[in-house]
Amino acid sequence: MRVAINCLQVNPRFVGGVTSYVLGLLEGFAQTANGCQFRVFVSSANQHLFHKLQKCGTLDFINVDDDLLSLRGSFCRAALFSRSAGFYKIASDRLFRKIRELMESESDLLYTPTPVLRCFDSRKPTVLTMHDIQHVHYPEFFSWPTRLSRNVTYRLSARHANYLQANSQYTKEDFLTHFPWLTPERVEVIPSGVLVEKFAEPAAANALSGLGELPERFLFFPAQLWPHKNHLTVLKTLKQIETRHGTKIPLLLTGEKYSAAPQLFRFIADQSMDYVRHLGKVSFAEIVALYQKAVFVITATLHESSSLPVLEAAAAGTPIIASRIPPIEELGRVLQLNLFDALDVDGLARLIFTLWNDGETAADQAAHNRQHIGFYSWANTARNYVRLFERVAS
Repeated sequence: MRVAINCLQVNPRFVGGVTSYVLGLLEGFAQTANGCQFRVFVSSANQHLFHKLQKCGTLDFINVDDDLLSLRGSFCRAALFSRSAGFYKIASDRLFRKIRELMESESDLLYTPTPVLRCFDSRKPTVLTMHDIQHVHYPEFFSWPTRLSRNVTYRLSARHANYLQANSQYTKEDFLTHFPWLTPERVEVIPSGVLVEKFAEPAAANALSGLGELPERFLFFPAQLWPHKNHLTVLKTLKQIETRHGTKIPLLLTGEKYSAAPQLFRFIADQSMDYVRHLGKVSFAEIVALYQKAVFVITATLHESSSLPVLEAAAAGTPIIASRIPPIEELGRVLQLNLFDALDVDGLARLIFTLWNDGETAADQAAHNRQHIGFYSWANTARNYVRLFERVAS
């Protein structure tokens, strides 16, 4: 079976959850091809993201050498302002027709791992990973042009993809609720994966030397500074612990500065929280070492389709404090997690203060998660995808 994978829409400047997902899944495909031939279509702008994977030899990378690719995308964005899904579809189908034909040639199936289709008139079966529809639940987190774009392109994609892949049962049910023309058979649940071996391998002793002096014990919160990541709840919680108990629990943050950043940094400064440090964007080796050295990894997210930080922490052998949202509760059926209501500062304060000096619980949870994290390996996820592709292509 020949599978074309459309990676043209992977943002060359933004390494976030979707990019990590795509790279991890491609690594899984490289490990478990199962007779499939994978043709990965990349652009001149983003091909550097796939440099290491190109060396593995089991994936065929094709650089779409189109000087007008960016301009085509700009025309499509302009078409959105018509507020007509029909007009946008016609524009996108015509502008990207030759690229669609290139990807479909010598392929039995087209898979798009980024949230929306680029063309809506494919001649070959299509599978799409939409990830989530956060804009439906938290429209206030998006600018109006982004809301417009997502409303048009996500609905078109859900209508014209043959199959959607969801990372959790919650996400499948969310798609079925908000895209009522879908049938359950058209949405396949395949859990996210994690690079188990890379996060489990002990980090080098000097892996964090480039980050300056770090506290001996700390909480680690890896997340881009977006509003839905809910950093402010964690900051309020740590300030409450300091005020009520006189204990300053160090917190290390990583991730690029996005729209939530100004409010977070003002809060840290106003509250004199010198025990909170934002490290910004760090290397992969540094992020692995931070996971492994942390006393706990924390994620307070309000909305996700799954949680890469939960999976990465489990692979690194570090216990986890996480918000009680449905996709993370699903992960908790396999992994041992410490859950809290996402906006409950008092409850989170009690949880962190109790766990901070409970080494026995931490060790037990870490051991359990190390034993069970293999269920979420990218190789296992890739095998589930291949089974889906075989069913769709047949």
